[in-house]
Amino acid sequence: MNTKKIWIISLILGIAFAGIAYLSIFSKGKVSEASTVEVTQKSDEKKSDEEQAKKEEALKREFNNPLVVVSNGKRAISINVDPAQGVSGYIAPNSKVDVIAYGTKKDDKTKKEYRSAVLVLENVKVLSSGKSSDNKEEALHYESVTLEVTPKEGVMLSLAAKDKDGFYLMLRNTEDPDKGKVGLKQTREVIKEGD
Repeated sequence: MNTKKIWIISLILGIAFAGIAYLSIFSKGKVSEASTVEVTQKSDEKKSDEEQAKKEEALKREFNNPLVVVSNGKRAISINVDPAQGVSGYIAPNSKVDVIAYGTKKDDKTKKEYRSAVLVLENVKVLSSGKSSDNKEEALHYESVTLEVTPKEGVMLSLAAKDKDGFYLMLRNTEDPDKGKVGLKQTREVIKEGD
Protein backbone atom coordinates (compact mmCIF):
# COMPACT_ATOMS: atom_id res chain seq x y z
CA MET A 1 0.00 0.00 0.00
CA ASN A 2 1.25 3.32 -0.60
CA THR A 3 1.65 6.00 2.03
CA LYS A 4 -0.93 8.27 0.56
CA LYS A 5 -3.70 5.67 0.92
CA ILE A 6 -2.66 4.92 4.50
CA TRP A 7 -2.89 8.63 5.37
CA ILE A 8 -6.35 8.96 3.79
CA ILE A 9 -7.68 5.84 5.56
CA SER A 10 -6.18 7.03 8.87
CA LEU A 11 -7.74 10.49 8.38
CA ILE A 12 -11.17 9.01 7.61
CA LEU A 13 -11.00 6.58 10.56
CA GLY A 14 -9.76 9.38 12.84
CA ILE A 15 -12.63 11.66 11.83
CA ALA A 16 -15.15 8.82 12.28
CA PHE A 17 -13.69 7.92 15.69
CA ALA A 18 -13.66 11.59 16.77
CA GLY A 19 -17.28 11.99 15.64
CA ILE A 20 -18.38 8.91 17.54
CA ALA A 21 -16.48 10.03 20.65
CA TYR A 22 -17.93 13.55 20.33
CA LEU A 23 -21.49 12.27 20.02
CA SER A 24 -21.13 9.80 22.88
CA ILE A 25 -19.63 12.37 25.27
CA PHE A 26 -21.95 15.28 24.51
CA SER A 27 -25.12 13.24 24.09
CA LYS A 28 -24.58 11.81 27.59
CA GLY A 29 -24.38 15.36 28.88
CA LYS A 30 -27.62 16.26 27.14
CA VAL A 31 -29.30 13.14 28.48
CA SER A 32 -28.10 13.93 31.97
CA GLU A 33 -29.30 17.52 31.56
CA ALA A 34 -32.66 16.27 30.31
CA SER A 35 -32.89 13.72 33.10
CA THR A 36 -31.90 16.42 35.63
CA VAL A 37 -34.66 18.67 34.32
CA GLU A 38 -37.08 15.73 34.38
CA VAL A 39 -36.09 14.80 37.95
CA THR A 40 -36.42 18.45 39.02
CA GLN A 41 -39.89 18.67 37.45
CA LYS A 42 -40.95 15.42 39.13
CA SER A 43 -39.57 16.65 42.43
CA ASP A 44 -41.50 19.94 42.05
CA GLU A 45 -44.68 18.01 41.17
CA LYS A 46 -44.17 15.74 44.19
CA LYS A 47 -43.69 18.75 46.46
CA SER A 48 -46.79 20.37 44.95
CA ASP A 49 -48.80 17.16 45.50
CA GLU A 50 -47.54 16.93 49.09
CA GLU A 51 -48.47 20.57 49.73
CA GLN A 52 -51.92 19.98 48.23
CA ALA A 53 -52.39 16.88 50.39
CA LYS A 54 -51.38 18.88 53.49
CA LYS A 55 -53.87 21.63 52.58
CA GLU A 56 -56.65 19.07 52.07
CA GLU A 57 -55.76 17.35 55.36
CA ALA A 58 -55.90 20.71 57.16
CA LEU A 59 -59.38 21.34 55.71
CA LYS A 60 -60.71 17.96 56.83
CA ARG A 61 -62.67 18.10 60.03
CA GLU A 62 -62.77 15.40 62.58
CA PHE A 63 -66.33 14.46 63.43
CA ASN A 64 -66.81 13.08 66.90
CA ASN A 65 -70.51 12.70 66.18
CA PRO A 66 -70.68 11.56 62.53
CA LEU A 67 -73.63 12.02 60.19
CA VAL A 68 -75.36 9.08 58.51
CA VAL A 69 -74.91 9.26 54.72
CA VAL A 70 -77.63 11.32 53.03
CA SER A 71 -79.61 9.34 50.43
CA ASN A 72 -79.67 10.41 46.78
CA GLY A 73 -82.23 13.13 46.12
CA LYS A 74 -82.50 13.96 49.83
CA ARG A 75 -81.09 16.77 51.97
CA ALA A 76 -80.01 17.12 55.58
CA ILE A 77 -81.60 19.78 57.77
CA SER A 78 -81.15 20.38 61.49
CA ILE A 79 -83.87 21.54 63.84
CA ASN A 80 -83.57 22.67 67.45
CA VAL A 81 -85.25 20.57 70.11
CA ASP A 82 -85.23 20.44 73.90
CA PRO A 83 -84.54 17.06 75.52
CA ALA A 84 -88.24 16.46 76.26
CA GLN A 85 -89.18 17.51 72.74
CA GLY A 86 -86.51 15.21 71.36
CA VAL A 87 -87.91 12.07 73.06
CA SER A 88 -85.66 12.51 76.12
CA GLY A 89 -82.44 11.44 74.42
CA TYR A 90 -83.71 8.25 72.79
CA ILE A 91 -83.27 9.50 69.24
CA ALA A 92 -80.21 8.05 67.54
CA PRO A 93 -78.91 8.00 63.95
CA ASN A 94 -81.16 5.93 61.64
CA SER A 95 -84.17 6.34 63.96
CA LYS A 96 -87.49 7.24 62.34
CA VAL A 97 -89.53 10.14 63.69
CA ASP A 98 -92.65 12.19 63.01
CA VAL A 99 -92.21 15.95 63.32
CA ILE A 100 -94.81 18.11 65.06
CA ALA A 101 -94.62 21.90 64.80
CA TYR A 102 -96.37 23.90 67.44
CA GLY A 103 -97.17 27.55 67.74
CA THR A 104 -99.13 30.08 69.74
CA LYS A 105 -101.63 32.61 68.42
CA LYS A 106 -103.48 35.34 70.22
CA ASP A 107 -107.01 36.31 69.27
CA ASP A 108 -107.06 40.12 69.52
CA LYS A 109 -110.85 40.30 69.76
CA THR A 110 -111.27 37.90 72.65
CA LYS A 111 -107.78 38.42 74.14
CA LYS A 112 -107.46 34.63 74.35
CA GLU A 113 -104.33 32.72 73.51
CA TYR A 114 -104.42 29.46 71.54
CA ARG A 115 -101.74 26.82 71.11
CA SER A 116 -101.72 24.55 68.06
CA ALA A 117 -99.77 21.43 67.18
CA VAL A 118 -99.56 20.23 63.57
CA LEU A 119 -98.04 17.01 62.25
CA VAL A 120 -95.80 18.34 59.47
CA LEU A 121 -93.65 15.32 58.52
CA GLU A 122 -93.95 11.57 58.97
CA ASN A 123 -91.49 8.68 58.97
CA VAL A 124 -88.40 10.89 58.65
CA LYS A 125 -84.94 9.33 58.97
CA VAL A 126 -82.65 10.82 61.63
CA LEU A 127 -79.11 11.39 60.37
CA SER A 128 -77.63 12.60 63.65
CA SER A 129 -78.49 14.03 67.03
CA GLY A 130 -76.41 16.82 68.51
CA LYS A 131 -73.58 18.78 66.90
CA SER A 132 -70.73 17.31 64.84
CA SER A 133 -68.25 18.31 67.55
CA ASP A 134 -70.18 16.52 70.32
CA ASN A 135 -68.57 13.44 71.80
CA LYS A 136 -70.73 10.39 72.54
CA GLU A 137 -71.67 11.65 76.01
CA GLU A 138 -72.65 15.13 74.76
CA ALA A 139 -74.58 13.64 71.83
CA LEU A 140 -76.97 12.04 74.35
CA HIS A 141 -77.91 15.55 75.60
CA TYR A 142 -78.62 16.94 72.15
CA GLU A 143 -80.30 20.25 71.45
CA SER A 144 -80.58 19.68 67.71
CA VAL A 145 -81.48 16.79 65.46
CA THR A 146 -80.47 16.44 61.81
CA LEU A 147 -83.17 14.93 59.60
CA GLU A 148 -83.17 13.55 56.05
CA VAL A 149 -85.79 15.34 53.94
CA THR A 150 -86.67 16.08 50.35
CA PRO A 151 -85.90 19.61 49.15
CA LYS A 152 -89.63 20.46 49.36
CA GLU A 153 -89.88 19.14 52.92
CA GLY A 154 -86.71 21.04 53.85
CA VAL A 155 -88.17 24.34 52.64
CA MET A 156 -91.43 23.69 54.50
CA LEU A 157 -89.56 22.71 57.67
CA SER A 158 -87.31 25.77 57.58
CA LEU A 159 -90.35 28.00 57.17
CA ALA A 160 -92.13 26.21 60.02
CA ALA A 161 -89.03 26.74 62.18
CA LYS A 162 -89.39 30.51 61.71
CA ASP A 163 -93.17 30.65 62.05
CA LYS A 164 -93.69 28.23 64.92
CA ASP A 165 -92.56 28.11 68.55
CA GLY A 166 -90.69 24.86 68.13
CA PHE A 167 -90.87 21.17 67.28
CA TYR A 168 -91.67 17.95 69.00
CA LEU A 169 -90.44 14.64 67.65
CA MET A 170 -92.31 11.37 67.97
CA LEU A 171 -90.12 8.29 67.78
CA ARG A 172 -91.52 5.56 65.54
CA ASN A 173 -90.84 1.92 64.99
CA THR A 174 -88.39 1.78 62.05
CA GLU A 175 -90.51 -0.94 60.44
CA ASP A 176 -93.77 1.05 60.68
CA PRO A 177 -94.52 2.38 57.17
CA ASP A 178 -97.91 3.90 58.11
CA LYS A 179 -98.31 7.41 56.70
CA GLY A 180 -101.13 9.74 55.75
CA LYS A 181 -101.66 11.79 58.85
CA VAL A 182 -99.66 14.88 57.77
CA GLY A 183 -101.70 17.99 58.46
CA LEU A 184 -103.32 16.51 61.57
CA LYS A 185 -103.89 19.52 63.82
CA GLN A 186 -104.97 20.04 67.40
CA THR A 187 -105.68 23.50 68.87
CA ARG A 188 -106.61 24.45 72.41
CA GLU A 189 -106.96 27.55 74.47
CA VAL A 190 -104.07 28.38 76.79
CA ILE A 191 -105.46 28.75 80.28
CA LYS A 192 -103.42 31.00 82.52
CA GLU A 193 -103.57 31.02 86.28
CA GLY A 194 -105.77 33.75 87.68
CA ASP A 195 -108.12 33.80 84.67
